[in-house]
Amino acid sequence: MWFNNIRLKIGRRKLHTKTTVLKRQRMLFDFSSAKTIGIICASIDERTILILKEFLHFLSQKSIKYQVLGYFNTKNIPESYLFWKEMYFFTQKDLNFFFIPRSPAVDTFIRYPFDMLINCSMETHFPVSYIMGVSAAKCKVGIGNEKENDLSLDIKKKEIGYYLENVKLYLTNLRIRKDEQ
Repeated sequence: MWFNNIRLKIGRRKLHTKTTVLKRQRMLFDFSSAKTIGIICASIDERTILILKEFLHFLSQKSIKYQVLGYFNTKNIPESYLFWKEMYFFTQKDLNFFFIPRSPAVDTFIRYPFDMLINCSMETHFPVSYIMGVSAAKCKVGIGNEKENDLSLDIKKKEIGYYLENVKLYLTNLRIRKDEQ
C-alpha cells in the first residue's frame, strides 16, 4: 500500500510538471458554440452507459461531434463493453508504473483539441485527472473545484444523471459574448 502511494505521488508530480509547461488555448464554450466535445468517465456501469447515451443523443441533436473515453479501474474491460462503437475504454493494464495512462486511444484523446472536455467521473481517479490535466481541450468542465477545470459545477449530489442535467442546463443557458472568444 505505501509503495503504491509513493508511485502515485511521483505520478502527481509528473502531472504537475507537465501541466506547468502545457500551452493550450483557453476559451469558454456553450452548447451553441462548441463543435467538438470530449467526454471522460470512470466507474462505468449499465446505468451510467444509459445516461451517457441519452446525453450523447442530446449532443447529436445540437450537431456536436463527440468522443467518449471510459476508465475501468480493473485489469480488463468487462465483456459487455467490448463492442461499444461510440466509446473507447482503458484499464489498469494501460497505466504505466506511476499510474499514468498510456495507450493509443488515450494519447489520441489527449492530443485532440476539443472545444470542450467534460469529466463525468463522480469519483476522483488519478488516470482521469491526468487526462483532464494534460488534455489540449480549450475548455474543461468538471465537478467541484478541481484545478484542472476551467468551468466547475458545484452540485449537491454526485450522481451522473443529476450532474449531466446540470451540465445541459448551464451550458445551454450560458451566453458567451463574441469578444470573449
